[in-house]
Amino acid sequence: MNSRRWMALALAVAMGLFGWLLMRAPKSEPAPVAATDLSSSYSCRECHPAVYAEWEKSFHAQAYIDPLVQAPEQANNFRKVQCLPCHAPAPVMDHGIGKGARVVERVAFRELGVDCISCHRIGEHMAATRDWPDAPCRPRANADLSRPDLCAPCHNQHETVDEWEASSYAAAGVDCLDCHMPPVERTRADGDTRPGRSHVFPGAHDVEYLQTSFEIATEVTQDGEENPVLVVALTNSGAGHNFPSDARHRAVDLIVTLVRPDGVAVPARESRPVGQEPGTARRRFRNPYRNEDLRLINRDRYGRENTQVQAGETVTLEVPFDPGDVRSARIQVIYKLTPLVPDEEGMNLYDREIPL
Repeated sequence: MNSRRWMALALAVAMGLFGWLLMRAPKSEPAPVAATDLSSSYSCRECHPAVYAEWEKSFHAQAYIDPLVQAPEQANNFRKVQCLPCHAPAPVMDHGIGKGARVVERVAFRELGVDCISCHRIGEHMAATRDWPDAPCRPRANADLSRPDLCAPCHNQHETVDEWEASSYAAAGVDCLDCHMPPVERTRADGDTRPGRSHVFPGAHDVEYLQTSFEIATEVTQDGEENPVLVVALTNSGAGHNFPSDARHRAVDLIVTLVRPDGVAVPARESRPVGQEPGTARRRFRNPYRNEDLRLINRDRYGRENTQVQAGETVTLEVPFDPGDVRSARIQVIYKLTPLVPDEEGMNLYDREIPL
C-alpha cells in the first residue's frame, strides 16, 4: 500500500476516534441566566422597551405623581394615607386579588405609581401569559393576569367592577382588557412578531377614548300644552361600567344652550353651583361624596343619589322653548376630573349646534 493510501486511512481513523470521543464527552449545560432585580420596574426597561414606553404614557405610571392626585382636595400630598395603597401598590398578587382583597402600599419606588411590579410580580418571579424559565425575571404563565379580579382590589374601591358585572358586557365575556388593553403586535429580538396587549391603559384622561363611551340623539316633541320641547338623549353605548366611573370627583355635564335669532344665549332659569353656571339647561352625571347635599338633590330630582349613566342606559334632558324666540341649540358634553372647575377647564367631548 502506497503512502497516500496509508495517510487517507490514518485520517479516517483519527476522525472516527474524534467523533467517538465527542459522543462520550459529558454534555455541558448552558450557563444560567442571572436573575434580574424585581424590586422595581426600572429593571423591566432593557428587555421590554416597547411595553415600558407605553406604560410611561399611562396614568398608571402617573398614579403617584399626578398633581391632581396630590392636590389638597384629593390625596393632599398623600397625607390622606388611605389613597396610598392604590396609587403605589405593592405586588397585588402577593396579597390576594378579587373585590374583597386588601391592597398594600409599598415603601419604595412610589414615584412609579402602578407599575409592572404591582401587577406582574408574584413572589420571586413575574406572572405572564406563558412560561419562559430562561428569561431573567423567570416569567410563569398565570391566568389571573387577564382576569378582572386582578383589577378589582383598586378599581372596585368605587364599585367599577360591580358595575361591569351587572352589565351586558360581562354576560358577553367582554372584560377590562378588551377595552383598556387592546391587542397590539409585538416584535421579537429575532424580528418575528407575536400578539400582545397595549399598556397605555386609555381612560378618563383621553378625550378620544372618552368620546367612544356615549352617543347623543335629539328630537323635538310637544308638552301637554303643545309647546315644543327639545329632548337630548345621552346613551352610555361604549363603556362597560357607569359613565363616568371610578373616582367620586369625576363628573359629566350635559349642557343645552338655546340661542336667539340675534345670537344671544338664553340664560338659565335657576341659580347653579360653582362650575355649572353656563347653559340654558344642564344635567350632571356623578356619584357624589357621602356628605354632599347633591345626593339629596339627585334623589328628589332623579330618584337616585348616584346619577352616573349605567352601561347601556339612556338618560334625557328636556328643554322647552319658544320657536319664535329661538333659532338653534348648542349641545355640549363636558367631562371633568374634578367637579368644581369651570367648563373651560373640563374636556369638551361633544359640541354641536342644531337648528330649531
